[in-house]
Amino acid sequence: MRSKQPSRADDSASSDSAASAPIEIDVARTGGFAGITRRWTAQPPEDEASEWISLIDRCPWDEVTPPKDDRKAVRGAVPHAAPPRQPVPDGFVWWIRASWSGEPAGPSTREAELPDDAVTGAWRELIDAVRDWNRATSNP
Repeated sequence: MRSKQPSRADDSASSDSAASAPIEIDVARTGGFAGITRRWTAQPPEDEASEWISLIDRCPWDEVTPPKDDRKAVRGAVPHAAPPRQPVPDGFVWWIRASWSGEPAGPSTREAELPDDAVTGAWRELIDAVRDWNRATSNP
C-alpha cells in the first residue's frame, strides 16, 4: 500500500519565515501500527545553508523513486531508478523534501519517499538533523 504524501496545507508548523529562508527541509514519517503521521521542518539561517546543502548532497537522491505525483517536478531524479520494495505491514514510510535557492543553478528541490529500512547512512543523518533542528527551535 502506498502512503499518501503529506500536503503543505496539512502542515501547521510552516510559518511566514519559510518564504525568506534560503533552505527548507521537510520530513514526514507515516505508517506504523497506529498509522500516525509525524512532521518535522528545518529552516536554517543563511549562514548555515552550506552545511545543510552539503548534508542534502550526500543523500543518494538519484537512487530512489520520487513520490508518484512529483516525478516530473523533481530535478535530477531518475524515475524507477530503484526496484520497487514490498511494503512492510505496519512499517514506517519517510517522505523528505529539500528546497533551496542556490547559485549558479538557481532554486533546487529534491524529494524522496523511503521505506523505513532504507533510512540509513546519509538519509539517517539528514532526518536526524532535521528532527534535532526542529526540536531545538520549537523548545528554545
